[in-house]
Amino acid sequence: MDKNTLKEIGELIYGVKIGTPLIYDLGLNGVKELLSGLDFNEIIADLKLADIDNTMILIAQKLTNIVDSYIAHSFIGFEGALDRLKDYLDSNNKKLYLVASMSHRGWNDSLYEEFIKVVISKVNPYGLVVGATRPEMIKKVRSDFKDKIIISPGVGVQGAEIGSAICNGADYEIIGRTIYDSLDPLNSTKEVVKKQREKVSECKTPKT
Repeated sequence: MDKNTLKEIGELIYGVKIGTPLIYDLGLNGVKELLSGLDFNEIIADLKLADIDNTMILIAQKLTNIVDSYIAHSFIGFEGALDRLKDYLDSNNKKLYLVASMSHRGWNDSLYEEFIKVVISKVNPYGLVVGATRPEMIKKVRSDFKDKIIISPGVGVQGAEIGSAICNGADYEIIGRTIYDSLDPLNSTKEVVKKQREKVSECKTPKT
């Protein structure tokens, strides 16, 4: 996707999430150049950070001048890991999202009640990641963490209907391959926005 197309898409969406494949393909300087001058509300680094504190901070430092937010896994625990990462990000005015529930079939949501919910409470992140393919988990996490931003992957290619995650309590839907694998990503984005608005309007309209 060229920069002009990304700029046009940026006028239709809230923000953008970048992952390891893009960084491998373009390098840090290439990613910085691609995103420079684009008016996104938020750029999220989706590296699924999951290591000891020092390693995660070293990785985060590489992107500090490029992104606004980072996604990390909750299952790595608090002490010696997420505690210091959160401190580092807070000191640099960066946001942290923690994974509460993933969108793929093999994810085990029993981890949430046993461990992840406790870690989230200790870390107090800016937001949470909950797979759109797990509507009951979106509702559960929204009930448990009413003040947190919830972002939901798994819309489109992984099977969740566009707009469904928002209807279940998410704030934003992460839509990747439906757009970036499209032969016409700009028009695909417009179609996604249209479908999302229609779905949300339908589910938010009180039934008589």
